Amino acid sequence: MSSGGEAETTTFRTGLPARYRLTLGLLGLVAAGGTVIATLEAGPMPLVLGLLIAVVFVAVLMMTARIRVGPESVQIRVVVFATEIPYPDITRATAGPVTGLAEGMGLRILPGATGYLVGGPSVRIECGQSAVLVSCREPERLLSCLARQDVPTA
Repeated sequence: MSSGGEAETTTFRTGLPARYRLTLGLLGLVAAGGTVIATLEAGPMPLVLGLLIAVVFVAVLMMTARIRVGPESVQIRVVVFATEIPYPDITRATAGPVTGLAEGMGLRILPGATGYLVGGPSVRIECGQSAVLVSCREPERLLSCLARQDVPTA
């Protein structure tokens, strides 16, 4: 939590749950290593391809959802995808479902919501006819911060 002038800002960062990190890390290691081993005699290209695969998996493993509860809006970011929701636009905020590999990670178009997901617990922020689902390790704490901004929570 940090303070900037009179208005308080709280930031939540949520990374991939450990079980997904382990699963994806092993999958990445096998994919990168298997690519190199399977085509070792083909010259430097398999090494480059293996390195690119490793870089992609490392980027996925380091993915985080960031939620910034500021004085006038909630800002949400996953990788390069971001949105800002002014408090007057929010009709309700509630604890959402626990998401996982089935829902995907990153920016996701889900039935009834746009997801900014990395897996684990989430918060659903409703804005009229649309909704945003965002991964948050501490959903009750986020809902408490939103309630202090006069956002209806359930």
